[in-house]
Amino acid sequence: MKITTHRIRTNRTEQMLAETSEWVPEYPPPTGAVPALTGAPLFQDMTESEMARALAGFDEVRFPSGCRVVLEGFRGSDFFVILAGTVSVVVDGWKVAGLGPGDFFGEIAVLGDGMRSASVGADTPLHCLVLPNDKLEQLILDHPQIGVNILHSLVGRLKGMAGRRQPPASTFATGEQ
Repeated sequence: MKITTHRIRTNRTEQMLAETSEWVPEYPPPTGAVPALTGAPLFQDMTESEMARALAGFDEVRFPSGCRVVLEGFRGSDFFVILAGTVSVVVDGWKVAGLGPGDFFGEIAVLGDGMRSASVGADTPLHCLVLPNDKLEQLILDHPQIGVNILHSLVGRLKGMAGRRQPPASTFATGEQ
């Protein structure tokens, strides 16, 4: 009688993730992340109990550094809040922002036409809370302060981007291209 052993197959991604030692520390379930997000722009002027209720519908997701989280021009229905790590926001190949713990992204596609307006990539190991499947609008209806906070952040982002991708003023003065 011949005895054979079966080798369990794993794909390369699973193997790389198992070998990676750069993952960020574990947080408790999303409602346990309230202390980490206290003072975050999205939850400004909200009590801890309001935050806990708002976070109840979120899932957790982790990305290794270098991973693209969302891709400009593609459809998206997920809204992300960063618990730990940093990301770069890139539009048309230009880095327009860097985001970190407490910041959020994905709201434009979810509340707009569904198309991602920017690519977002993890600069460091990333731990996020994700509100899946177009649930952001309902979250805003249930917690109007979140909608106000998103608007305040969006206005700040738009002001910060105004003129960023234009050539330097000296180019306009000399007429050189």
